[in-house]
Amino acid sequence: MEIPTDLSRLWQLAGGDSGDSIGDWIGTFEPVGLILAAPPKNGGYWCTPRNSVAFAWTGGDGVHYSLVNVPDMPIDTAPIVMTVPMSDYPNIIVGANLREFLGLGCRFGYFALEQLAYDFDSTVDLLLAGDFDPEATAADRSLLMRLSDAFGLKPWDDPGERLETLADQYERLLDVPSSPDA
Repeated sequence: MEIPTDLSRLWQLAGGDSGDSIGDWIGTFEPVGLILAAPPKNGGYWCTPRNSVAFAWTGGDGVHYSLVNVPDMPIDTAPIVMTVPMSDYPNIIVGANLREFLGLGCRFGYFALEQLAYDFDSTVDLLLAGDFDPEATAADRSLLMRLSDAFGLKPWDDPGERLETLADQYERLLDVPSSPDA
């Protein structure tokens, strides 16, 4: 599988290398909900889109982030889907590409993004504030700032509107099984 440039940079920032030889998990950003898979692998849940490959897990309830493989679309511009297996609405597009996704969680972290699947409006309100999670430690804030500095990230101006636009733009491209038995 071709690896997006920003994912290679993310692996390097986390202390890995950019080759497929990593073959393991990179937990540097685990405290902020971004446990990297190197190389990316199948998400493994019934609701994981068949045309996606997971590059990170939050560490809770199987929630994972995947690159969506879209024919004739360069991997560097692949949309990102968050899969929340325990939700009635398990797949949410959370970025038009990896860098945009990283911007969505650059203050509040990536673990809390799963709440979009349970309480969209309240979670959007928290993201809209652009503040760090009040429960974030100084080390958590440092990790998020490290990501922000490395990728030039800033919180989204209007996360609710952008998430709705992304859903309109990309959800139809997801190849999702129709039921847990499919």
